[in-house]
Amino acid sequence: MTDIDPRKAHSMIGKTVLAGITYLDADGNALEHRQLAGEVLRINDEEGVVLASALDGQEVFLPPTLDHYTPAAPGDYTLRSMALTITDPDYLCTWDVRLAPGNDP
Repeated sequence: MTDIDPRKAHSMIGKTVLAGITYLDADGNALEHRQLAGEVLRINDEEGVVLASALDGQEVFLPPTLDHYTPAAPGDYTLRSMALTITDPDYLCTWDVRLAPGNDP
């Protein structure tokens, strides 16, 4: 269970988050890089940070470690993997997801 700061969680609702996710094998080798963007719908212990994808509106779930979401500098951010440009997002975050041994592709 994560201790979610209710004030920060409340202030993030409706804000735009850009996330970069790197999937690693059990040895730490990069397998895939993904980018996503969306508006924060809700934040809770069960689901984490839930975004409405800027691409298709589908819900996307990110970890609820709110200190990992840092304010973004103003400007245009191009997510090449999605062919999408987001102007003046509110937060940026990056995550590494390591596959457990034996779960490598």
